[in-house]
Amino acid sequence: MDRKLYFSFDNETAGASTVQQSVDAALQKVHALFQEEASASLPGLERQLRAWTRSHLQSEDIEQVTALARRAREEFSVLVTIGVGGSDLSGRVFHDFFNHPYHNLLSLEERGGAPEVYFTGDTFDPRKLAGLLEMLKSRDLLHKTLFNVISKSGTTTETMATLMVIRDALTGVDWQQQVLATTGLTPDSVLFRMHEQSPFYGGTLLPVPDGVGGRFSAFSPVGLFFLAMTAGKGETPDSRIRSAVEGVRQADEDFKLPCEDQDNIAYQLARWIHLAEAIDGIGTIIFYNYADNSCLGEWFVQLYTESIQEREGGANVIPAKGPTSNHSILNGIIAGPRDKVVLFVHWEGLGPDLMLPKGTDVDSKLVEFAGMSMTHMQTASYRGTALDFSEKGVSHATLTLPRRDIQSVCQLMRILMDTIAVKGRLQGLHLDNDDGEELTYLQDGVEGYKRNFRSFALAPSAENA
Repeated sequence: MDRKLYFSFDNETAGASTVQQSVDAALQKVHALFQEEASASLPGLERQLRAWTRSHLQSEDIEQVTALARRAREEFSVLVTIGVGGSDLSGRVFHDFFNHPYHNLLSLEERGGAPEVYFTGDTFDPRKLAGLLEMLKSRDLLHKTLFNVISKSGTTTETMATLMVIRDALTGVDWQQQVLATTGLTPDSVLFRMHEQSPFYGGTLLPVPDGVGGRFSAFSPVGLFFLAMTAGKGETPDSRIRSAVEGVRQADEDFKLPCEDQDNIAYQLARWIHLAEAIDGIGTIIFYNYADNSCLGEWFVQLYTESIQEREGGANVIPAKGPTSNHSILNGIIAGPRDKVVLFVHWEGLGPDLMLPKGTDVDSKLVEFAGMSMTHMQTASYRGTALDFSEKGVSHATLTLPRRDIQSVCQLMRILMDTIAVKGRLQGLHLDNDDGEELTYLQDGVEGYKRNFRSFALAPSAENA
């Protein structure tokens, strides 16, 4: 039987039993609250606290996603995702993990019928967008490109500015038929109103479900359409979605276990982080993914810091990648300020492996490694790094996964979402549900930059004159 995802940590903080007891009692209350939510036994509670647990696995949404993906794979050669933050980070994670690392350089047959993939809409810097459009035009691919614009409100400025440029580049064609919009299904969304005037591709909109903020949208159509569109050799859009759903389902089942159960990883991880903050005053979590995938760390930075930092509390997250970051950030963890904890992600199976060759011509300094697999060396590097942290008194924990595949990664992502739900309740954070829609934790810190951006962008200047 395959090993399952599990959580371990190096030590329990000593001399703090009173604090630990207080946190454990709080966890029991949080668990009871979420159990009530799951049973919907209280009026209105079925739409509160963790709305994304049900709304982003609706069967009708999945059927719509797979049907559109099957059709679009036949009609387009290129997929461009237009989004920023939660609107595109899950797609970037899926691309980084599940598609060939040189996906766009492969032939259509080698890609298993999947389109080429590009991302844009996350910056006003014109360099990459200009280069993308130039490349698509020069290769006669612009008219064969599907642009998936993702914004719940349809007002995300970076994203909508990019869409306006792309619309202009598509002048002379029915540009709406090359744009698939993923957005809120109410007139509050600009994209919804645009679709009402002139329908986008497929004559439909993909929904960002009510109560699901971008940080928690990976398993809504926001992420699932990308996952389905890029199915490779030996896969189908349907098989990919099934694998993702199975991973999420397993995480959901584990979340219903008693909060002290070691298989209820979301509670165990939230407890570990909360105690590190409460007892040791930790202000930084190093998210140390021990694999050559950077996007998972970027996704977790947004998920955690945009949700948990409120009222001048909550740790910051720094993404790291092992062993690459051992040659940069590791020295600061060990020799710098002791204000950090490390959360490793360790993969027991990385996929197809490579062996270091044997031979008499191997240099004497390297001969001891001859015949080893690179996966074995990667694991040895993780274990050596973790042991070094233990010996130096750096608190660390590990999420160990059996394989680097769709089911395991999606299970992990859902566990991390649930960790945020528990940690936020431990901190007593505000729910952003005044309008009855956004039922995750407040992120009102971003409003200031939006106001200032508009002020500077719209101010008279020599450039705008």
